Amino acid sequence: MMKIGTSGFRGIIGDSFNKEDVCKIVQATCKIIDKYNFKREVVVGFDNRFMSEFFAKWVAEVLSANNIKVLFLEESVPSPLVSFVGKYLDKDISIMITSSHNPYFYNGIKIFSKQGQDLEMYLEKDFNKILPKIKKYKSINFDEAKQRGLVEFVDYTKEYVKSLENLMKFKKDIKIKTLFNVMNGSSYRQIERLKKDLKLDIQIVNSNRDVTFNFDAPIPNEDKLQDYIKLAKKSGVDFAFATDGDGDRLAVIDNKGNFYNGNEIACLLYYFAIKEKGKDGAFVKNYSFSLLADKVCEKLGTQLITTKIGFKYIDEQLIESNAILGAENSGIEINGGAYTKDGLAVFVLLLEIVNYYKKPLNEIIEKMKKEVGYDMVYKEVSFEVKNKQKIIDYFSKNKIIFSKKIVSYGTLDGFKYVFDDDSWVLIRFSGTENLLRLVCEQKTKKEVEEILLEVKSLIENI
Repeated sequence: MMKIGTSGFRGIIGDSFNKEDVCKIVQATCKIIDKYNFKREVVVGFDNRFMSEFFAKWVAEVLSANNIKVLFLEESVPSPLVSFVGKYLDKDISIMITSSHNPYFYNGIKIFSKQGQDLEMYLEKDFNKILPKIKKYKSINFDEAKQRGLVEFVDYTKEYVKSLENLMKFKKDIKIKTLFNVMNGSSYRQIERLKKDLKLDIQIVNSNRDVTFNFDAPIPNEDKLQDYIKLAKKSGVDFAFATDGDGDRLAVIDNKGNFYNGNEIACLLYYFAIKEKGKDGAFVKNYSFSLLADKVCEKLGTQLITTKIGFKYIDEQLIESNAILGAENSGIEINGGAYTKDGLAVFVLLLEIVNYYKKPLNEIIEKMKKEVGYDMVYKEVSFEVKNKQKIIDYFSKNKIIFSKKIVSYGTLDGFKYVFDDDSWVLIRFSGTENLLRLVCEQKTKKEVEEILLEVKSLIENI
């Protein structure tokens, strides 16, 4: 059965993700618009995946048949741009055809709510009440809808890129060399525009559309970027950057080939915003985020807000508290940008930081870590299990013993054990996939492997 979540709905193309079901989701969206008297104009965009442009047109045909005007982004775009347009134009609903970082044979539909924020929880609940009742949908031909003025082609690349540039306080004379890996996704035009505007020295790679993503998933994980890491070291760049298929997730490689994702990068962005840009505000992180955020906020004397895992929770807290940024390990949302995580926004802020300090990125990050007193190793692993409920029941009902002394135990999202040296391990199931996720932070790589082995042994014996 179809179910709408924060990331909308995703499935295998031609199987669980098909024209019929997508059109029913859009018909449910029309009912939501009617119920809440939302504005009868909806932004529609699509990424580089197989058939994304076709699905986007089918979305427009259903909206048009329900007398809702469509602002149709004619060329493929990153998801944060659709979120930005929703905010820029103050729309109640925006729709993006994307499956983000999933394998090439997936596609999906993501629905943004007011001002382009991730779907609010009350709307998510309503969608899942309405959707099962949708047996048919209205539709009119795309060209006919266009002739009747119900579809208007728009392009907000210029405005979106300008909003990215406005996040920077120090943006003149950026004299650093970078690499940008689009991963065959939909961020290419926006990076080209940014390159032209700021006269940047960027080499853009994997910029062509490849709907198979080299028969893989366009996710910027370290194991998938080994060739890119070698290229970054060989090219002598100040840093290299990568985004996933729809431009919201990120990865960074420094001049020595060290790999970073949301943990260190979000903390660096926040540290710089407070210390050098004179900003004031909280840091929002999720339950599995690094202890580095705690150390940074403690050192700076600023507020740290911890949420459940799922970017909607981060987004809600960022908006409510007017925080500087919100972060999970895979993505970062910047206050002043789109109301969702945005890889390109992080890229411009890294340009600003490295150019400002005139030092290699690894030196900047290590200096920050030393200043705040952080000396941990972070790791996350995922694997499939068959006995999900038994595992949940076991950790819920039993006192767990580890080789280290447990000083606190939390269940905000999963089962989190904190040890007497500030190290910790989190055991939780993914909310979108049949995966058990283990996240831990320990003093050494050896201790990381030891704790993960202990947890896996526990699980295997349940």
